[in-house]
Amino acid sequence: MSEWNPKDPEALTTRYDLSDWSVDDRADVAAALADAEVAHSWDGPELLVAQDTEQVVDAILDEIEDELDNLDDGDDDDSGEDNITEYELDEWSEGERKQLCDMLDNLDIGYRWDGTMLLVPIGVEAVVDSCLDSIDSRGVTFVDDNN
Repeated sequence: MSEWNPKDPEALTTRYDLSDWSVDDRADVAAALADAEVAHSWDGPELLVAQDTEQVVDAILDEIEDELDNLDDGDDDDSGEDNITEYELDEWSEGERKQLCDMLDNLDIGYRWDGTMLLVPIGVEAVVDSCLDSIDSRGVTFVDDNN
């Protein structure tokens, strides 16, 4: 397989119009493609990939779209709220929130931000709580049971 170059007019390239996707959603796409080691480029809101990676990219985009649809369904009515757990992190610095994102990405835990509120699917709270505790140990008091 040769190295794909998005600037080469002869390169077999597939373009995806993601102009309807938010910047955050496109960032999720870029992160997922990087994790999958899929070479890609952007032309504004258009995603460019080598034509021979189209099936992999289609699967990644479908997975992200399904996650977004599930989150959007939760926004429409109260019954969807049962599928997510919310963490209000307004007192956290941007650096702490970024560190949390890196941890969740490494653990392959899906999440979404609504301002400073972290939204995660139910069932991952124990792992997320552990991540939160490892970052924000300032307010934790350790009790020595031996005294």
